Amino acid sequence: MLESLQLLEFVLSVEKVFLPILQKIRNDSSSNDEKASLFLETINDDPIMISALRQDKEQHDCKGITDGKVDWGNDSVSFTSPSLVQCNEGIRNINNNHNRIKLESSSTNSTVSLLSSTKLYTINLRSLNICSTPLTNDCIQYLCILLTNNETIQELSINDHSISDRGVIYICQALEHNSTLTSLYLYDNPLITSNSGQTLSHLLLSNSSLVELDLRYTSLSTESILLILQSLTDKNTRSLRLTLDKRHEETCIITYPNYHLIQNRVDWKWY
Repeated sequence: MLESLQLLEFVLSVEKVFLPILQKIRNDSSSNDEKASLFLETINDDPIMISALRQDKEQHDCKGITDGKVDWGNDSVSFTSPSLVQCNEGIRNINNNHNRIKLESSSTNSTVSLLSSTKLYTINLRSLNICSTPLTNDCIQYLCILLTNNETIQELSINDHSISDRGVIYICQALEHNSTLTSLYLYDNPLITSNSGQTLSHLLLSNSSLVELDLRYTSLSTESILLILQSLTDKNTRSLRLTLDKRHEETCIITYPNYHLIQNRVDWKWY
């Protein structure tokens, strides 16, 4: 509770916030107690919000001590803890040659600025990698709009404590009829729990283009993994491969009677 109130104080004190839900709280004319109540409802509804704001505050407090950076390659651009100015400048300079974008340890403001940029709808973007960047509900919505509007993205990686169950549900809904994305990496996200099992299982059945799904180091239960394996069997395609936590391997092999039909399409890894 104390940390939550400290983060609310931070939200109310900074110059800008780009998350619509936080803008609503800041602009609300009600008392501070009512704002606190609304803020607590928000973080209860969005479990990754605390991590996102904690990272925002840490970067704000370190401003001028440690600076973010934008690295350019011939076909790529990598944003690491970018300031809002760095992020916006990077967006302006992105062109059709930059088909790989990486966003790492980003603040919510910079994340919203990048993912909501309509420029990304039209460039020849092939790979989007988001890591160590907690995606709140608002950020996920911008990402889903991007996935709907950009028809060239083939690889999406969201890893290292960057997404929760709510985000997975929204992403899977956006990808249900997507015919471009071939690889989805969601590893090292402990906030992906068994609540995502049914959604991921349905994605395997409904999406026609996906050939690789990585779910290592999540909090999916063995029961959820078995459900996903059943969908892999029902999908009946040799092109789709799964990468899963090795801790589930023994139970799944023993428990799932049709495992022999898909064993060559499942990779069990510790990391």
